[in-house]
Amino acid sequence: MPIPDPVIYLKKTLKSLWDKPSLKTLFSSFRYYSDWREHLLPGRNSVTDSTPWMNFAAINFLRTITRKDMRAFEYGSGGSTMFWISRVQELISVEHDLSWYKNMKDKLDEHPSKNVRYILAEPAPDPGFREKRFENPDDYISGNPEYIGKNFEEYAKSIDSFPDNYFDIIVVDGRARPSCIQHGIPKLKKNGWLIVDNTERKYYTAPFSFDRNSWKISTFAGPVPYMRDFSETSFLKKLI
Repeated sequence: MPIPDPVIYLKKTLKSLWDKPSLKTLFSSFRYYSDWREHLLPGRNSVTDSTPWMNFAAINFLRTITRKDMRAFEYGSGGSTMFWISRVQELISVEHDLSWYKNMKDKLDEHPSKNVRYILAEPAPDPGFREKRFENPDDYISGNPEYIGKNFEEYAKSIDSFPDNYFDIIVVDGRARPSCIQHGIPKLKKNGWLIVDNTERKYYTAPFSFDRNSWKISTFAGPVPYMRDFSETSFLKKLI
């Protein structure tokens, strides 16, 4: 017999509070229970709903910081791409998976917009893969077993063609995230936002010194739409 959703939710809430004990975490867990149940209904998905696939509290905060005059770059496409189209001046979205790229390209063609540039950057074979570590930003590999032997250097470097201090928002929600963070930081404007999803995986941000004089960090944890799980999203505001 499957475990009822309320029981799953309670267990996830308790684990989230254990990992990050705070009134904000507790409030988020209780506030979004109904939304979580609703988004589990058959037929709901992030692309159709034009919703970023991060926790509800993070999505709500994202709405408060987004402006129409912004330039955004995202590693990883999907519901977030549909979300950004009508909310920013310019969007660059890079995708590593060919089949998903084709699917999203069809969706984007249904809503033609001149402010979106969609890039395919597939991983390449890496003969030296076994000597590398996915925690190392300089190695450009993913910890996902699906991509053993693959290299994401072209993917991470797809932002390099843009000037430094160009983007207001950079979202890291794809593959080889430490590498993407490393290449994204110089391209972020002062007072811009580096958004890293799933920062419960500490190795994403561990290689970097996000000191308090240079960065303001806001972290949100809690339930995620379309899945029976909780996660953490960090918003890092570049102060200098």
